[in-house]
Amino acid sequence: MAVPTESLINFTLEKMQQRLISQDTTTSGVMKSVQSGLIYAGNIHDSIPRQLLLDSRLSPIDKITWMMIRLYALQNEGAVFPTYDELQLQLASPNSGKASRETVSRALLMLRITGWLSLCKRVRDNSGCIRGNIYMQHDEPISAFDAETLDPYWLDTLERAACENKNKSIRNTAIYILQEVKNDSLMKHQHSRVKIIENRLGALQTPQQLAAEQNINLSDTEILPLKENRTKQKTLSSNSELSNKSTTYVELKKSNRYVRNITHSVKETYVSKVEGNFVFSDKLNKRITDEKDKAMLLEQLIQLPISAEQKKSILSQLESGATSGTVKNVVAYGLSLFKSAREGRYSYSKENRKTQKTQKTKKINIENKIDEFQETTKNTSIPNPEKIKEHIFNIRKKLSGLGSN
Repeated sequence: MAVPTESLINFTLEKMQQRLISQDTTTSGVMKSVQSGLIYAGNIHDSIPRQLLLDSRLSPIDKITWMMIRLYALQNEGAVFPTYDELQLQLASPNSGKASRETVSRALLMLRITGWLSLCKRVRDNSGCIRGNIYMQHDEPISAFDAETLDPYWLDTLERAACENKNKSIRNTAIYILQEVKNDSLMKHQHSRVKIIENRLGALQTPQQLAAEQNINLSDTEILPLKENRTKQKTLSSNSELSNKSTTYVELKKSNRYVRNITHSVKETYVSKVEGNFVFSDKLNKRITDEKDKAMLLEQLIQLPISAEQKKSILSQLESGATSGTVKNVVAYGLSLFKSAREGRYSYSKENRKTQKTQKTKKINIENKIDEFQETTKNTSIPNPEKIKEHIFNIRKKLSGLGSN
């Protein structure tokens, strides 16, 4: 007989409230947080799932955190979650005493956003202060729909991890999970929310980025006549226009009553808005096999607030990193390049070197031409002034002799 999830949470909540009451009666005037509750939703005989060990999104510390939570729950009848202090001792490196609270917080956050751990409920006392949490541990990563159902603040946590977290691995993992949520048919009710998060990721963060974007817009903008500008505003792009042709189905004149005719209509929710002349090469297409990842990378590349030449530079760097074999995850590498360009941290040293090289070659060519001109001028003989005067005197003498005759 299946036990409803809400009843499990209520059962754990009653246990925590009992511990809270007993703790309030024993302690006089000192407020202490009660230990958080835990519901293990996996198989009892399999304490360490194989999928946990093979999950590439988790670091070794994240996996050990999951194991320590499970080990602590087994020693406490499966209803007590370890405190931060206990996890700090269990996750400590050799001869270091204990791990930092940031390490514990980062590990719990990674387990939450990847679906290995769910924060089901926050326990508050009569005054409204948070005294503990109720977690649910899973023996396999749950889907986004289940994570949102069990963890009411899961999408908010995912948004903060993607937009505000300073850890690079957490940000990249959260962005990848947001893309999965966008492509999940069961999460259509949150697609508009995911679009808002994507716009927030692409928004400007510093005044320097605003100034750079304004300079690019001023350089790329062309002054058009009033009529032409109005017509261009009214024309739609080919990607957003709807087709005027509608498919029609011809009915059979003599239909068999034992044959059932069914017509399926497929509605596509998402349309790729990839524009521009940016196309992946064949080598890059071999490394990125998923078409959705290709469309996502191209769309984010086009939306970057930089010039077209800089976008081509980023695309060439992505291709060189993918073809050289040094980059294992091409999609994550591309997202990191886009983020550094969006924040103004991307250096275009290769382009500068090329321009400097071309300028040097032009300078060398000009100097060579000047040297050649000087050599030619040296070789030409300059006439002697005395000879010129003598020649003119002889001409005048001949002319005077002709006049006397």
